[in-house]
Amino acid sequence: MVFFFDRCFRYGCSAALYAVSVLLLTGSAVSAQSVAGQAFEDQASSYRLFMLGRHLEDEGELESAIVAFSDAARLDTEAAEPLAELSGLFARAGRADEAIAAGEEALTRDSQNLTAHRILGLTYASSAGEREGSSRDVTRAISHLSQARGTLIPDLQVDLTLARLYLRTNAIDDATALLEELVRDEPGVTEISLLLSQAHEQAGRHAIALETLETAVITGRPSYRALARLGEMYEQRRRWREAAGAYAQAVALNPRNATVRRRLAGALLEFGEADRARGVLQELIEMRPRDAAGLHLLAEVELELNDFSEAESIARQLVELEPEGLRGPFVLAQVHSRRREYQSVVDTLQPVVDAGRSRDVRPERLAQSISLLGFAHEQLGNFQAAVQIYEGANEAMPNNLAFQTRLARAYVEVDRHGDATRVLADARSHHPEDVSLVLIEAEIHISRGNIDRSESLLRELVETNRDDPRGFLALASFYSEYDRLEDAVELLEAAQQRFPEDNSIRFQLGAAFEQNERFLEAERTFRDLLDRDSEHAPTLNYLGYMLADRGERLEESVTLIERAIANDPHNGSYLDSLGWAYFKLNRFDLAESPLRKAGDQLQTNSVVQDHLGDLLDRLGQYAEAIDAWKRALSGDGDAIDPGAIERKIGVAERQIKEQT
Repeated sequence: MVFFFDRCFRYGCSAALYAVSVLLLTGSAVSAQSVAGQAFEDQASSYRLFMLGRHLEDEGELESAIVAFSDAARLDTEAAEPLAELSGLFARAGRADEAIAAGEEALTRDSQNLTAHRILGLTYASSAGEREGSSRDVTRAISHLSQARGTLIPDLQVDLTLARLYLRTNAIDDATALLEELVRDEPGVTEISLLLSQAHEQAGRHAIALETLETAVITGRPSYRALARLGEMYEQRRRWREAAGAYAQAVALNPRNATVRRRLAGALLEFGEADRARGVLQELIEMRPRDAAGLHLLAEVELELNDFSEAESIARQLVELEPEGLRGPFVLAQVHSRRREYQSVVDTLQPVVDAGRSRDVRPERLAQSISLLGFAHEQLGNFQAAVQIYEGANEAMPNNLAFQTRLARAYVEVDRHGDATRVLADARSHHPEDVSLVLIEAEIHISRGNIDRSESLLRELVETNRDDPRGFLALASFYSEYDRLEDAVELLEAAQQRFPEDNSIRFQLGAAFEQNERFLEAERTFRDLLDRDSEHAPTLNYLGYMLADRGERLEESVTLIERAIANDPHNGSYLDSLGWAYFKLNRFDLAESPLRKAGDQLQTNSVVQDHLGDLLDRLGQYAEAIDAWKRALSGDGDAIDPGAIERKIGVAERQIKEQT
């Protein structure tokens, strides 16, 4: 009977069984005392303390329960269960070291104690990463949890923790086997499918990973974490609409989570729902007025909606929130860039980049600012300054393809073709299949006068990269540049068949038709594109300008160009088109403002300066007209007749003489 009591006590039998054992033993108390003596009394007291500890634990009196279990373990030096329970209480109290000590001692008394294995496994898992020797903690956690799974009653916490540890240690097969078992046994638990999806993802089974999570979300009760992860997976695949749908459901389950709100707004912005993105972010800022990341994204949305004043206001809030931060100045520089105020971009970003370098800010954090700063210098014609910026970026971030391509192009602009070739060779050693590098090499050959070699490269690019439209577009541009317009049209028509959804090809085909004076075909192509994308600003402007320049349907041309400007209010080319359309309508009063703005912005554009000169001449402002025409003659020289401009200058000079 002592043996029965011993087993019952040590393996956690019920209080009822214990009572039976006591009754049986009472009948032979003298005999028991003579056999067991004090040990029996200690065991009985230990059990009473053990049951008291459980009662106290149920009542939430954890410290008292700890005392009771400690005393129970002290009185019965062979019983493991009090120590296992004590380990669990220490774990609940966040006293990991004491939990581990109690659990390990329990296992010295009973190496098969499932409770101790469970607590130790969970405690080691929780401690991993927080303590020195975390890898050992992970190994111990896996060992204990694997043994804890021996219970007949499934323990989902143990199973999921073990699966996470398998994933952490890249034991993908073990994780997959365990999780597939759990999916069968626990259908509808989304957390299991989430981890199984992660296992497939780590194994490179990306399609299965996505399918697993999609099925779980559709058939089960999706958790916030599962929906957020599904949104991320859609986002990685650039399936923005589906990403937004998943994020929206996640936000509905956890409305105050800022990260997922921002991701929802970003996805909405990507597939053209800027107004909805604005609403999502405004709600976030109401909840968290100092959320700098949310404000930054809201500024990006305002830029997309062409509300530059609001974007600028947000930028200044960011500067106030983060006096030494990068986001505020970057947004402010973006506003200046969208307004074509490139010197203001330089003035805003140069001190930020210099300060960041002096403070040893990680180059990757400065990358966006450096890129925009270099672009601004390019737009100002300061290519030598752009070279210096890109050289510094390339040195700080070697093998960064974006900066390597920009540096190579800047070298071409300052006639450092050898350096451009060197940078391209280095870039190709790390990115041998990148199409953009071939395009730059073709540009280098053109700048050196190697026209045939450039064409050969581009033709080869088209043949070897049939699924990339960039080669087709580059070769077509080459043909157009060298007046091989029929070749350009033929190539673009073939490309359009191959890439029917690519608006860039359709737009360039329309431009090639127009340059080839096939106006009806050009207009048909442009209108077809607008049927697909009614607010495609380059097409609206090109079609509007084509009509204006030919003096056809001038009122419609104004409407088309105004729609383009609504999408890009500070675009100098669009402003020139609008002014020229008004000029053709003899509305010189309406033409003056857009043409002056275009002229100020595009000082070296010969066509724009010619248009401005024509308007000023009509307004009787002959001296200003002459200045504009002279800028046209010294500009890029594209699409102008220098002789005609010289004659207009002569006439204007005579007008000035007559006035004096």
